Amino acid sequence: MTAIATSSLDGALDRAGWIALSGKSRLLALGLLTGLGLTPGFAAAGDELQVTSARVPASDEIGIDLPLVMTIRNDAAEADAILRVRCPFANFSVRHTVDRGEGAPAMREVKSIPVPGSKTIELTRDGYHVMLLQTRQKLVDGEKFTCAVVFQKAGTKETEVQISRTP
Repeated sequence: MTAIATSSLDGALDRAGWIALSGKSRLLALGLLTGLGLTPGFAAAGDELQVTSARVPASDEIGIDLPLVMTIRNDAAEADAILRVRCPFANFSVRHTVDRGEGAPAMREVKSIPVPGSKTIELTRDGYHVMLLQTRQKLVDGEKFTCAVVFQKAGTKETEVQISRTP
């Protein structure tokens, strides 16, 4: 029996695991993943979830970390969660919340960002948000990019992100 290696980030086959599979095993693995709804764009509840008003601040610097904020409307009765975000202008992304426990507020990494069922939520700098780490280029006011927001149930949502001087 051939084992399938998976990435802890989003459940996709990792490169080493994929390379280790033979031709027939690859087809079988791909078929299984497709059947399980683990391919990008799969959307059992996807049409009931919309991402809007996604934006990052403009910056003349390269290699910095910037917050990505957005509005998410979940018309599905059941909750979902953001597992990962991929943007072409950042090397990594991390999901954060702001911890307001003892002392000064501090960002804390979270495994996923909950999206309650039948609700609209705002990801903001002072609450849940996504930090885009190590930007690869200057981000010019008015430009737009497409980022992939990966949800636990709704799958991958290609999302337009506006770069703006104002938050």
